[in-house]
Amino acid sequence: MSRILLSIFVCTLLATAVVACQSSETPDDPATASTVTTAPTVAPTEDPPATTAPTADAAAAEQAAPTPELADIMTIIARAEGLEAFAAVAEQVGLAADLSGDGPYTVLLPTTAAFEALPGSVRDDADLMGTIVREHVVAGKYTLDEMANPATVTTLNNDELTLLVGQTGGTIHGSNVLGGDFEAKNGMIHVIDTVILPDAIEAEVLARYEPVAGETLEPMQGNNHIANNEQSPVPYRSTPPTSGPHYPNIAPWQVYDEPWRYEQLLHNLEDAGVVIYYQCPEGCPALLQELRDLVQPYIDGGRHVLVAPNDPSWTAPDGKALHQDMGATIAVAAWRRLLKLDEFDADRITAFIDAFEGIDHHVK
Repeated sequence: MSRILLSIFVCTLLATAVVACQSSETPDDPATASTVTTAPTVAPTEDPPATTAPTADAAAAEQAAPTPELADIMTIIARAEGLEAFAAVAEQVGLAADLSGDGPYTVLLPTTAAFEALPGSVRDDADLMGTIVREHVVAGKYTLDEMANPATVTTLNNDELTLLVGQTGGTIHGSNVLGGDFEAKNGMIHVIDTVILPDAIEAEVLARYEPVAGETLEPMQGNNHIANNEQSPVPYRSTPPTSGPHYPNIAPWQVYDEPWRYEQLLHNLEDAGVVIYYQCPEGCPALLQELRDLVQPYIDGGRHVLVAPNDPSWTAPDGKALHQDMGATIAVAAWRRLLKLDEFDADRITAFIDAFEGIDHHVK
């Protein structure tokens, strides 16, 4: 269990929350610390008395001891290490009283690191952050199993979110589930690795990220594995895709003149790679040679770069399209990053590779 999940697990018990969740805090002034009296150590002058079996009354008293009370959602998330950012935003946007009240609510809780990954201009926008936080709260108390059947829940923004279960875990609207079913007295908490963006503001938020080479940041679709030769159970949200369900193994890093399934090459992106797609209906040997000349030194040096064609005419035996028209001659893809070019541009492709190759994107 990760440190974050261990922290929230401990903080679900009100009786232990203050001690366990704040145990790392040491008072600056020893005089302000709680006084603990320790009995002096002395050598025994005689053998200690023999122990006796507990009496029936003592056993009954032990069984009657009260069960620690569950804490409310706000108490838990405010104290859980690595998850405090959500509580701070909930306070700012006026949601804290609801999450401290009777509820019940289910909170899809992004890590503090996920909030810090948002552009500063978004974090400073109270209206945007209020909408974002409400997208992570569902009226009612739902375990992950209950959310998986019928697989959708409705947020306080009245948006529907879908839970997708794969071979390596689950995703909620593309965010990977790190851990779930943490019970509070007024609801349930599930921890996710990415901030869920409401559809109404998704484009605005993504547009606020600063590009390196003119690329776009694409919506997160998770890291779920699916069986080889299966097609993604959900439509990819970009062409070519930059995250989402994919096969459990990668294609070798090299230059190809035959296409690979999107589901295959997505694992290459997850494994710190950059994939360069080229689309030429009539063939383009000159462009392929330019791409080869550019990336071969990276490949020879052990870097994670691959070149392959995108073929919109490629179909599965059942007639389903395996590729879609990407609307450009070249598409340079990394995990959640996409640069489209109408012609070869060595400088921009190089800048993209240097910025995004080598960054591992497995679920931590």
